[in-house]
Amino acid sequence: MKNKVIEALKGAKKVAIYIHINVDCDAMGSALALREALMQLGSIADIYVNSAFPNSFKVFGDLDFINQKSCSGKYDLVCCLDSANEGRLGKYKYTYKSQAKNTLLIDHHDIVSTRFCKINYVLHSSSTCEILYDILKSLNITFTKSICKNLMTGIITDTGKFMYSLSAETFNVAGSLMKKGGFNIEEIANPLMNSMRMEVFNQMKLAYSKIEFYADGKLAIIMFSKSDFEETGANMEELDVFPDIPLQLECVQFAILASEDDKGYFRVSLRSKGDISAKDVAALFGGGGHLNASGCKIFGEYDDVKSQLIDGTLQTLGWKI
Repeated sequence: MKNKVIEALKGAKKVAIYIHINVDCDAMGSALALREALMQLGSIADIYVNSAFPNSFKVFGDLDFINQKSCSGKYDLVCCLDSANEGRLGKYKYTYKSQAKNTLLIDHHDIVSTRFCKINYVLHSSSTCEILYDILKSLNITFTKSICKNLMTGIITDTGKFMYSLSAETFNVAGSLMKKGGFNIEEIANPLMNSMRMEVFNQMKLAYSKIEFYADGKLAIIMFSKSDFEETGANMEELDVFPDIPLQLECVQFAILASEDDKGYFRVSLRSKGDISAKDVAALFGGGGHLNASGCKIFGEYDDVKSQLIDGTLQTLGWKI
């Protein structure tokens, strides 16, 4: 299968790269790295994403070219990255297939992936960036500083700063990227983790006041209403670290963050410790992800959604309230 991926990428002179809504650093980092690699091979590559960007995306530099077509006619290949299903492409799920005859998926959500492209390269891995590193080696491109930093950024964030379940190979890839790229980790850490806006800080203070505990403190939940965001001026794309707040407590084994958007949906982020499965709880609500980091969306009224999340989590994990 890997040979088909390499053949598809090498044979395409015009490539459209699609990444998922509520975009994260793994999706953007892999897209930017692939785009630069394809440009080295003499191809045109455009990136499309139906999402706003959080402030931490300053780590990637100028992104004004995103969602801008740079060529005429159709693409030779559509490449979808870090997306378990086509619904994750947002509005582009309706049009991505019409952009090219051939479609390719590169993703690490191996359990929940619907493998919706003609060529599906879906592996169990820490991140799409880790999978892409191996692909780029086979393309024989030059690992520039920017390619290495972009891949490293995705790996750092999708592993929860190397705290989630991962393999020794992930550390090998990270070490290789630092060696090839010749960068200091502070070049990623500072813009990525030390660039919080005051509005987000105020949202974080609110989060501490809203934490509720269940199951003798093993389960923690934070719920934000739409009015909470209106009050602080923060937005949902900037809450990446919020689900980890309760996990700092020794007693907490499972954390839920639910945020109401302007369409009546709640975006839900789930985090867990050890072998406790956040993925199983997410699946209960039609979502998915990783063992210790997953997500889903729920439509409903604030109190009803809260009850669903608490009851569903307790039932799935076999805990009492």
